[in-house]
Amino acid sequence: MSESTHQLAPVASTSAAALKRVCPLRERTTATTTLNIAPAPWVVRQCSETGMVFLENPPGYASLQSELAWEVTWQREADARAAAAPTLYALSRAMKSFRQRVLKRNKVAAMATAIVRGSPSERVNLLDLGCGEGQLLGLVMDRLAPAQRQRCVPHGVEISNELARRADAALRVHGGRCVHASALEGLAGFDDDYFDLIVLASFLEHEIQPLPLLRECARRLRTGGHVLIKVPNHASWNRHLRGARWCGYRWPDHVNYFTPQTLAAMAQAAGLVVERMNLLDRFAFSDSLYAVLRSPAR
Repeated sequence: MSESTHQLAPVASTSAAALKRVCPLRERTTATTTLNIAPAPWVVRQCSETGMVFLENPPGYASLQSELAWEVTWQREADARAAAAPTLYALSRAMKSFRQRVLKRNKVAAMATAIVRGSPSERVNLLDLGCGEGQLLGLVMDRLAPAQRQRCVPHGVEISNELARRADAALRVHGGRCVHASALEGLAGFDDDYFDLIVLASFLEHEIQPLPLLRECARRLRTGGHVLIKVPNHASWNRHLRGARWCGYRWPDHVNYFTPQTLAAMAQAAGLVVERMNLLDRFAFSDSLYAVLRSPAR
């Protein structure tokens, strides 16, 4: 298959040279510039046509099951940041804990709950791609009134061996399940026009094939169904201020870096409509970028 129609060129190893990607928004070779922000052997490119920033040589999917599973790389990154800037790291963790425990703020859970409450479906099928331990769907289910909860079925897809096991146990309490697979493989097991809501919270930045994944999401959404996205905001002022030390950079498991413009362009390329990406969702002082995409009428 030619490079213009296939985004990845796999080789035998799952090391840094395992894959060589082209621009994930164009899915073909484009002129790029190299950004000197990642440690060797990782290579970061910016597409000259689209402005899309991406890791050219990520490890393969197989390594994400255990050695580069999210819970492993998260802890490694947390330890490194704590050692490099202990005061700043401690302050950041304290603020996050305060928002979650005291203010009870979880923007993705709140947005997902509002979408579920507004769904006209008698049976509301939810999917969290890269669901971790299933906490997000648990939060959504807990926030629903009993009558609404009874008509919702939560599903998850998770590639990490350990997290998939925990998520399956958590989701079965609510009548759902977790599929242990990569996102594309997991989606392939569901029927078209099945889901009312698909959540990609802190996930699309990890996905080696983000545009094919969004296309598959579009196929499996019911008409008027939604995709809810949260990714690091590469257009944030903090990223410009901190440069290579920005909190949104994680090597090698963050492989795509979105701005509001590139995320909207990828949604359009996948056949989805941007229903919501307001000023607070793309706030320049926030390190996070949010969007709600909608499946158009077929």
